[in-house]
Amino acid sequence: MKLAAFDLDGTIYFDGHMPEEVPEAIAQWRAAGNLAVVATGKSPHSARRALELFGVEFDYFLLCNGTVIMDGDYELLYESHVPPEVVRAVYERVRDIPKLDLYCTRLEGPDGYLVRNVEGVHNPIISEPEAVAPERIEKEVFPLVAAWTPGNPELQKEIAQWVTDRFPVGTAMNRNFFDITPPGHNKGFALTWLLEHLSRERSEIELITLGDGHNDLPMHALADVSLTFPWAQPDIQEACTAVVDSAVKGLIHYGA
Repeated sequence: MKLAAFDLDGTIYFDGHMPEEVPEAIAQWRAAGNLAVVATGKSPHSARRALELFGVEFDYFLLCNGTVIMDGDYELLYESHVPPEVVRAVYERVRDIPKLDLYCTRLEGPDGYLVRNVEGVHNPIISEPEAVAPERIEKEVFPLVAAWTPGNPELQKEIAQWVTDRFPVGTAMNRNFFDITPPGHNKGFALTWLLEHLSRERSEIELITLGDGHNDLPMHALADVSLTFPWAQPDIQEACTAVVDSAVKGLIHYGA
């Protein structure tokens, strides 16, 4: 059995658009008896909203950087969430920082935001989030919390350092986002969970991963073949088996 795990943003989905050859290539991959899996930082709502426009189907979804796992019908198989005391502390730390947004994903419904201080900059990843009142922090569960600091990597690093110095959480920095997840959770964790869920020996599955971000590195580390792209950062390119021009070309060449 072959399993291909696809990141979304920057891999097969680009600011609301999907290359027209992607749905057909994934359909052919699945028709050949292989598994196609989404591995993304997006929430269930955002992933479904992005993909349903293109009629592309997958066998499993590894969402919110590995804290939520769903089957191909978006039925929940596994979930975890950021402890509310962490969400509260991060909110209090960043609430008054200019040019920073603090987003929170949900198991159901649209993504939310606790802080929205960025003005005049298009966010290509999270669209139309809903305001979440601070008093809801202890009443809801958030699988992933993300600070967005467009054009300010130093602020991103400062917030990341502050969080990791105080809390044993999972973290990932990807472009302008700093993601916070429950301890031990990332795309590699979710992919490992899924492989065990399939009840197949690891040697029976040829694993191909495709992704362009730092949050893809944990799943790339598990792969038989890991693929990234020319626009990925140099350290990501160095960590992968090959750099390919597109996900479809990589799937055809290395998945045949």
